[in-house]
Amino acid sequence: MTDKQDQWFAELEKENNERLAEIEAAMQEEDRLHVIKSAKIKVKADKAAAFNAKYPRLSFLKRYNVIIMMLLSLCVTAGFNAAMFLD
Repeated sequence: MTDKQDQWFAELEKENNERLAEIEAAMQEEDRLHVIKSAKIKVKADKAAAFNAKYPRLSFLKRYNVIIMMLLSLCVTAGFNAAMFLD
């Protein structure tokens, strides 16, 4: 009886060790991917900072393009309405 129980515990411990090894490998892979992603983000941020320093007006237009387009469409609409009332 004890031999079967010891054998079962040994198998259970072996299975646990295999799972722990898989989890450890997955965590190392995740850490490696995190390092790669953070390096890519840093390069992208450096490029964006260089672009903003080189072309400040263009970066302003890129940042607020939705608001600028909405204001432009509002002005066109208001101009059209004014032209209709003036005729």
